[in-house]
Order: sequence, then structure tokens, then C-alpha cells
Amino acid sequence: MSAMKAEPQTSYSANQGTILALGVDVAVVRAALLENIGGHYRLAAWQHQPYRAEVNAADQCAALLRTLSEQQGRPLLDRARGTPWLSAQDPIRRPPLAQVTVTASPRAAVRVWLAGLTPQASIEAARQVLGNCPAQVVGVTRYAAELTVSALLDDLAMRKPDMIVVVGGYDDSASGRAGDDGEMQPILDLCRTVGQALARTAPAHQPGVVFAGSRSAAAQAVAALQGSHGGTVEQVENVHPAPDIIQHGGLAQAVNSYFARLCRRADGMRELGRWVTSPGRLLAQEAAFSRLVRTWAEVQQMTELHGLYIGPTWWLHVWVRQGQSSARLRYVEAGSRPAEFDDWPPLQLVSGRWPEELWPQPSHFWWDRSGMAPMIAAVGQVAPLAMVQVLQTDLLPLMRERMR
Repeated sequence: MSAMKAEPQTSYSANQGTILALGVDVAVVRAALLENIGGHYRLAAWQHQPYRAEVNAADQCAALLRTLSEQQGRPLLDRARGTPWLSAQDPIRRPPLAQVTVTASPRAAVRVWLAGLTPQASIEAARQVLGNCPAQVVGVTRYAAELTVSALLDDLAMRKPDMIVVVGGYDDSASGRAGDDGEMQPILDLCRTVGQALARTAPAHQPGVVFAGSRSAAAQAVAALQGSHGGTVEQVENVHPAPDIIQHGGLAQAVNSYFARLCRRADGMRELGRWVTSPGRLLAQEAAFSRLVRTWAEVQQMTELHGLYIGPTWWLHVWVRQGQSSARLRYVEAGSRPAEFDDWPPLQLVSGRWPEELWPQPSHFWWDRSGMAPMIAAVGQVAPLAMVQVLQTDLLPLMRERMR
């Protein structure tokens, strides 16, 4: 068991005013007020309502603020502008909000179609990388001489992917070949087929395209993928440059960025982004939870910490370790526990319903039953002390395993 202490080792500055935290996901919209009570921030009030994808997200948050405002008997929404109450002519009688933070993931995972050469090599490598991202593999195309544009078009029309990821070929700059995963020609033929299928797809329905295959073939592969439709193709590092190597960074970053762009396209999201007060910025729920796990490991002075976010469409596991700059992320199907987690440390922090049937509670743990911890974690951008105080006192008190 890792050592645990109650006092944080990082210095956190204070903030005196009321902080509004908003959270949006595909299931629910939340609003919470953090108040400084006797020099200590507390979770003073909160409201939630079901999220409706067909309704402007900012309008839904504004409606929630009106409800919370009536409950608290104080202005929280500038009704004339439809934005949070951030300034007032009479700040004593009608105090404005000091800060506003927003976390939002208003859509499900990026639907990815994989196209590659060898299922046991590059395609499987890409699957592993995508498991670390908000992505769902909805289909796979393996190169074959009989592969036709029409067949691929039918598949894409049926599954409607948001993104196509093309992989294949090892890196071999000395020979200029694609390596043991096949010569350069097969990957180029595959890219031409995908490019021709995209050219016959209406621009409004064209998915994003990422090439994460052989570096030797990259320039020609991107040109083939663009084909006559001239769309944008993002080239990233080869996910499987050699038999024993899988590179995660490039493809993972491309998927995360695309997920963020798709989220911003939801009606009202740009407006919500403008509600966030400086120096904060709008965060995805998953990014906020990842920050939370890292911060909590630091606050508790732990050498490592395994946290789980019970999202409405997936579960996100986060493993942070002392001395490592990045956390290990793993998105899994809700209600599942893949065998790979046998090598992870015990689960000690959960936001949402604790899945005891899969993850028994350890001797010491932190449990956010409300599911609001990621939303509160975003407050750390503008008021770190307030975030830590509310988490420690209201959402994540240290718990011990129940006597059985």
C-alpha cells in the first residue's frame, strides 16, 4: 500500500469569492457553487438535469443556473445576456461570481474505422493505442487484392465513422521499404482505395483521415488518400515502426484533438467556452479526471494511484506514478475488467458508482459517489486551494473498507 498523508506538498493560493463549476456530458448537465465559509471552501449548492443533445448546451446550463439562483436567492445568471453573473453595480447586495469553470464531453467516443495490412501487427498495434483514447473501433478493412472501392463505400455508409485511420508497414529508411509488414506498394494501393472512396463521399459526410503507417511511404500515402477529393489528411508517427515497438503519442494526440473538435461542434459549446474565466479553459470531462488523479496522488503524497471515472458511455482508468510526466490512460467498455488490469495497482479512487463486483474496495480509498469530482477538478485551474478543500471535505474523504 502506498504511503498516504493528509497534507498537500504543493502550495495552493486562496480565492475569496464564489466559484461556479459547470459540467456537461451525454447524460447530465450539472452546476455547483463553491463558497468560502470561514476561510475554507465548501460545496455550498448544486443542481443537475438530464442533458438533451437537441438543445443548445449553453441554454441548458443557463436554465440550470436560473433554478439554482432561485434556490439560493441570489443572482447567478445575467438574464439580459444569458451568461453567468460576473459583474454587479451593487456587489455587496448582489455579489457576482468570482470564477467560472466548465467541463464538457457532450458526445460519445470518436467512431474509428481502421484500415491496414496485417491484423496481427499494425492493426492490433493501432487497437492498443486507440484503447488509450476516447475512441470506438467500428470497423476494420484489411488490404487484399480483391478489395474494391464500392465494397469499402458500403461499409463506411453502414457504420458512419468519424475518422479513418490507415496503418501498415514498418519504418526502414535505409532501404526505403515498408519492411516486413509488406512492401510499399500494398499500403499505397490501400490508400488509393480509401482515397477514391472518400472522393465519392459527400463532403459533409467525409470522416477525418489519419495516416499512422510506414514513414517511408508517408508522402505518397497521404497524396493517395487525398486523391481527387483534396481533403485534409493528418500524418502522425508510425504506430508500429518495428516488430517490438508500438508508438502511442502521435495517433493518440490526433484522436484526442479530433474528439475535442467534435465536442466543440455541439450546439452551444463555443458559448460555454467563452463563459470560462481566465486563466481557465474548457476541459473535457476525461481530461479533468486525469488531472484529478494526478493532483490527488500529489496531495496524498502517494507513489502511485489508480483512479476510475464511471462515464455515461465508457469507463476511464487512470494510473499515475511518481516521476512519470504522463499518466497511463485506458478507456474500456462500461461494466468490463480486461485481463490487463491484473498488472495495475489496486483501484483506490472512483468517481461514480463503485463497481464492487469487478473491483473490491481496498483498505483505504476515496469515493466520489456524486460523479462531480471531474467538474470540481477543473476549478484547480483558477483556484487550486478551493478545489483541494472541496474534494477533501465534501467529495473525496478518506474511507476505509467496510467490516464484512
